[in-house]
Amino acid sequence: MKSERAPDGDAAHGSRFDPVNPYWETFLDDAGLDMTGARGNGCYIETPDGRVLLDCLAGFGTANLGHAHAPLLARFAHALQHTSVNVFPFECAQSQLALASKLLALSGQRFQKVFFATTGAEAVESAVKFAMTATARTDVVAFHGSFHGLSMFSSFMTGNPFWTEALPWKPGNVHHVDAASFAALEDLLSSRKVAAVVFEPVAGSSSAQHWTARTSARLAALCRSTGTKLIADEVYCGLGRTGSWFGFDAIGMDGTTGGAVPDMVAVSKGLTGGLVPLSAVLMNDGDFDAVFGAPGKAKVQGSTFGGNRLAMQCGLIVLELVESGRLVENAAAMGELIARSWRNASARA
Repeated sequence: MKSERAPDGDAAHGSRFDPVNPYWETFLDDAGLDMTGARGNGCYIETPDGRVLLDCLAGFGTANLGHAHAPLLARFAHALQHTSVNVFPFECAQSQLALASKLLALSGQRFQKVFFATTGAEAVESAVKFAMTATARTDVVAFHGSFHGLSMFSSFMTGNPFWTEALPWKPGNVHHVDAASFAALEDLLSSRKVAAVVFEPVAGSSSAQHWTARTSARLAALCRSTGTKLIADEVYCGLGRTGSWFGFDAIGMDGTTGGAVPDMVAVSKGLTGGLVPLSAVLMNDGDFDAVFGAPGKAKVQGSTFGGNRLAMQCGLIVLELVESGRLVENAAAMGELIARSWRNASARA
């Protein structure tokens, strides 16, 4: 499968990856990870050389039902055949209302509005725009080691300079602190310039953040006392992956033990089982009205494919299959099984 490699500095130009990213081919070859042509079947990947691998990556967390899930593919194929207009601005499609209502119901009606976008990064950036508009403040705080996407502004929120070190421009309104450093966070928020704190209730690509019921309640209280919006980036950990529908519930941030739920929650990835891009931001009426409620502002935020019919229908299908298959409960049980096995192994060591 490997192509002839180009000399160093030429980045494999002329290779089969050349129109897209020959540098990625070089990396995959060096790491022995080139599986081009692999096929998926449930939780397994079948490589062209005949190996069958347990896929723990799951399409960066999108394939929450597994690969080639027959009921999902069949029902989505039916939707494809019966969607005459996919993107149409002069309406509120019934599928949008249905999916928004479903997400709000899964949240226990702790939010009142849903804003649909296309990618996780778009959802996170949209949430920040809502927070800035609602608070009339300029700054954002995120945490070292976090990941929030690779669009322009989300790259700078991502708490690792690796993703932005080549860019000659840096915004002056994005700050990072250590997740355990409440003193540094309090100093920043006391300025009353911070519109939002963005955090991952359960980190997706870094172990630098570890939130508990106690620390998340302290985070929420600090944001509340300074008028700062708290945004939960659950693009990776949301929608059942942690054994709860929402990651903030998994860490005990359920609003019933003295803490408070986040002001906004961004979800994506597993919302459509890896078939089509879709993301959503759950929020309260006040933050939503701050953006859309002024005269002439009813469509001031959005994107061309945000809320398109096929994505909405795919989201509805996936959530129904997750529910009927009791996959959230299964995730909780498997998590406990792994944790118990780890504890037992540690005790024997």
